Amino acid sequence: MEATFVLKQEQLTPEWLEQLKRLFDEQGTLTITVSGSGKPLSAENQRVVDQQNMVKRMLETQKKYPPKKISPEIDINKLIDEMYWEGNH
Repeated sequence: MEATFVLKQEQLTPEWLEQLKRLFDEQGTLTITVSGSGKPLSAENQRVVDQQNMVKRMLETQKKYPPKKISPEIDINKLIDEMYWEGNH
């Protein structure tokens, strides 16, 4: 279910949020998008947003490139030497 609500700041009360939760309680997750006057974030709030974005990108990268185990028999130094061997590039 999807719905759009347009509210003024003073209308956003704890009671209204409780009604919203009851409306969508079977969904489990609510996504709220806020748009406003474009007032810049404080340095602390901007740091929080930046950290959240960084964690999101990290999780996406981990999902795309999951960790892999390398056999203990593999000689990493030999692989590096082969990569940088003069005739190799």
